[in-house]
Amino acid sequence: MVMDLGLPLDNNNLQQVLERLKDEHEALKKALDHVQEMTGHMIAMLGAEESKCLLQEICKQMEVFIQQFEAHESWEEKMILPILTEYANQGMEPTFLTSTWVLEEDHKRVERFVHSFLHDAEQCEGADATKFKKAISLLSLACSVCLEQLLSEEEIVFPLANQILSDLNDQAGE
Repeated sequence: MVMDLGLPLDNNNLQQVLERLKDEHEALKKALDHVQEMTGHMIAMLGAEESKCLLQEICKQMEVFIQQFEAHESWEEKMILPILTEYANQGMEPTFLTSTWVLEEDHKRVERFVHSFLHDAEQCEGADATKFKKAISLLSLACSVCLEQLLSEEEIVFPLANQILSDLNDQAGE
């Protein structure tokens, strides 16, 4: 049962919030796919001048990505988590609090990996093959961790949001 959450929550508002969440996740995943595709091209040309140019382009893409990721995280903290936390607290779902903590830690981990990649990529100016390979490894890990984080978030958020929608529909039918 959905109680007063202190927010103007109805089926349409929640559906709009969920649509935005899905759209932002899809955009972030698409950006990661693009970076991974560029990375594959860069690895194929390792040692060539084009690989350095691709690394610079990937760095620009990852800088934009991390800005979008951080903005997405901020929006989630303001719009999604208060609704879900209040709802979960009503149902006495102690696991949700743990899940949100894990999600927050995963967000921080993504940011650390991306920033580590960007830092190491900066050190590749001299085209030292070892530094270049380390930067590529960090990039691959950053993309993997980010994708894993987005999927984990979806596994936690979407079922609870769907339950809220179902409860709202049941209340509307009463």
